Amino acid sequence: MAHLPPAVAETPLFLQLQEHLPLYSRGKVRDTFELPGHPELLLVVASDRVSIFDYVLNAQVWAKGIILNLLSCSWMRSGGVLAGIPNHLVAMGRDIDQFLKPEPLRGIPDLRARGVVVRKLNIVLIECVVRGYLTGSGWRDYKKTGAICGIKLPPGLQEGCKLPTGYFPLFTPTSKATSGHDKPLNARVVMRQYPELARLSIRCYKAIHDAAAKRGFIFADTKFEFGSVDGVDGYVLADEVGTPDSSRFWDFPGWEKSQTANPPKSPPGWDKEPVRKWGTTVETPFGVTGINNLDPITQEYLTFVDELEVPVEVVNSCSRRYQDAFRRLQSRDFSTFLDSRHNIRLPARTVAM
Repeated sequence: MAHLPPAVAETPLFLQLQEHLPLYSRGKVRDTFELPGHPELLLVVASDRVSIFDYVLNAQVWAKGIILNLLSCSWMRSGGVLAGIPNHLVAMGRDIDQFLKPEPLRGIPDLRARGVVVRKLNIVLIECVVRGYLTGSGWRDYKKTGAICGIKLPPGLQEGCKLPTGYFPLFTPTSKATSGHDKPLNARVVMRQYPELARLSIRCYKAIHDAAAKRGFIFADTKFEFGSVDGVDGYVLADEVGTPDSSRFWDFPGWEKSQTANPPKSPPGWDKEPVRKWGTTVETPFGVTGINNLDPITQEYLTFVDELEVPVEVVNSCSRRYQDAFRRLQSRDFSTFLDSRHNIRLPARTVAM
C-alpha cells in the first residue's frame, strides 16, 4: 500500500466504496477493490491525488483522476490505437455497473467516470520505460555516462533532442519498487530475458506517438506495465497508458523553440510540472532544498511532506494542464467526452484561472 497523507486518503467516494467492497490495494493515485462474485476481476478507481518524486502530496487536482482514466481507456478501448494489443480492460463508464453487486454503487456518475473493471493479472515487476527523446533521468544518465540503461548513445546529443535513427524509440527498463525510487536496469539483459516485453512496449509507444503527432503533441517518453493471466500465454497491457502521469507530452511548437535555445533544453510538459517545479523549491529542515532530495522511504521525510501545503495557484495550473492535454489529444474537453461517449454528466465546476 502506498503512503498517503491523511487529508487525501479518505474521500467520500472512497469511503462509500470501502463500505461495500473489500479493499485490494492503494497506490499513489489509484484505489483497487475486489468485486464479490468476480474473483478474476478488480475495480480500479482513479483519484485526484498527485504525487511527485515518489511522494503523495497533501493536495488534490480537480478532475485529474477522471482525465487519466478517460485518456488511458481511449487508447485501449475497442477502436483505440492500442486495440490490437491484449489489455486488462473489461468495462468502463456505465458498463461497470453490471459488476457492482451492491445496489448503492450503481449509477454513480463520479464512479463511472473514474472507475474501470479490469482483469486480475500477475504483474511483471519491470517498469517498461520507452524514450523517444533525450530528457529527464535519461538526459542526466547520458551526461554522466554517455549511455542509458547500458545502451551507449552517440556523442554530442543535446537535451530534449529526438533520439537519432537506430535509437528511436529506446527501451530503457527500470525496477518496479514497492517503496522509494525505481532503479535503471540493463536494457540488453532485460531484452534477452523478456524480448516480448520490449517489442510490445515499443509497439505501444509508436502507436501513441503517431496519434499524438497528429494533434501537434510530442509523446516524448512513457512507461508501460504488463502482466499475465494464469494458464494463458502472452503479456497483457495493464495499469494506466499514455497519460500525463505516466508519460511526458510536449507541444510541438514549444519543443521546436526549446531546441533553438542556447543551449537546447527540454520544453515544458503538459503534466504535473508546476507541482514538480514547486516541489524542487521547498525548503526543508534537513539541510537540503527540494523534496526531490529526500528519500521517500524515510518516515521523518514522509511526515514532513504530509504536512506541506501546495499553493492553490500551483494546483490550479496543474489542473489546467491536464485538461488542456486531454482537449488536445481528444479534440474535445473531458466533460463533453464523458457526455457524448458515455452519457455521463458531472456537476459543473470551474478551475480558477
